[in-house]
Amino acid sequence: MASNYTIRQIPAVLRTKQPRVVASTSRRLASTSAPQTQNPAYPLYPSVSSLLHQKGIPESEVSKIPASGPKGRLLKGDVLAYLGLIASDYSAAQSSRIEQLAHLDLSNIKIAPPPAPAAPEPAPAAEKPVAQLPPTISVAVSISLATVLRAQRKLQKSVGLTVPLSTFVARATDLANDDLPRSPYAKPSADEVFDELLGAQPIKVSRGDYIPELNAFEEASEPQPTQTVKEDLIDFLIGTKTTKRTQPAVSIESVEPEQALNVFSLTVPVGEEKRARTFLERIKTLLTIEPARLVI
Repeated sequence: MASNYTIRQIPAVLRTKQPRVVASTSRRLASTSAPQTQNPAYPLYPSVSSLLHQKGIPESEVSKIPASGPKGRLLKGDVLAYLGLIASDYSAAQSSRIEQLAHLDLSNIKIAPPPAPAAPEPAPAAEKPVAQLPPTISVAVSISLATVLRAQRKLQKSVGLTVPLSTFVARATDLANDDLPRSPYAKPSADEVFDELLGAQPIKVSRGDYIPELNAFEEASEPQPTQTVKEDLIDFLIGTKTTKRTQPAVSIESVEPEQALNVFSLTVPVGEEKRARTFLERIKTLLTIEPARLVI
């Protein structure tokens, strides 16, 4: 009996609750199908009010414009879509796009591949062989400077002019560099080659740029002045007479330099010995034979 009663009561219960379910479903469908308009609980946005005024839409027509803003508020895009100036789904599409961009999408992140191995560096180019300088040789000549010193003292005594020894050597060097035998390492210029093709004789001399090296020169000692020997005190007390002894004065003309012989030398490449020796022999001639002509 209990089971029969339960079976008979179930359809009755279902019949009483079915209209409520159908009613709530119909209300939900009606609410989703009907377009949402401006919520009267909120005022219009200033930008929407300005747009409505510009387009001449009265307030009575505002309730007809579908609203897609938050909490049912009317947006500027809704008004533009209502007027047909933009697509009707523009506001919804932009809202969806903004919502998607608000979240950082990390689904496309991939691990970067390892860097490719560096390309091998090209082999350095072979360095050009540096031209080696030819071996050098030293050429030296002994030159006496006694004549130069006598000329120097003579000029000082007669004219009152003191000419340094370096002036004599510098002027002799300048003259000795003229028309020296041509160096075997010198290459003829283009003009010389052209002149030789026309029948001119090859140039066998050129100006040098030698500067001689010489050892330290010690000047002749100056003559000592006359010195008087003072009387001894002991001789004075015992009454012994002493004569004043003096050293004889030495004249300037009689002084000869003790170290007047100097060595002039040049370091030149092998093969230029003749050119260097010619230069040094000229220096010797100019400094030993009438050197006063170098400064007069």
